[in-house]
Amino acid sequence: MDFLTFSFLLFSFLLTFAFAITISGRRNSRFPPGPFPIPIIGNLLHLSDKPHRSLATLSKRYGPLMSLKLGTRTTIVVSSPDIAKEFFQTHDLSFSSRSVPETSKVMDHDKYSIAFLPVGDHWRRLRKISKEYIFSVQRLDASELLRQQKVHV
Repeated sequence: MDFLTFSFLLFSFLLTFAFAITISGRRNSRFPPGPFPIPIIGNLLHLSDKPHRSLATLSKRYGPLMSLKLGTRTTIVVSSPDIAKEFFQTHDLSFSSRSVPETSKVMDHDKYSIAFLPVGDHWRRLRKISKEYIFSVQRLDASELLRQQKVHV
């Protein structure tokens, strides 16, 4: 390999590396402050074997409302009771929906399952039915023996 080819490869590698650093360094201004994420794994290295303590330490540095990238997912962490109260009382519908995994979309489970439906009339009806007929005290008492057998197996 001659010098010209080597220098061209080195220049292209450095240019690609600089571009990747620039792209990954851009933060969306809509999110609250948080630690700088590493590409691909995000902020997973900031969490130790006791994540509640790691999150408490991070909240002292970045404030009671911070954003973390856990892998490819951006997560908003609330560590103040006042802000949590505001989230759950005034903005409850904005934050109540869940992300739906692609595997549940294959067989249309996301349209009929109480676990993946967005909050609405259909979800409330399914929740009421499950509360009255599946998780009522009488049904739970009737299936107690079966549950005990399953635990011992």
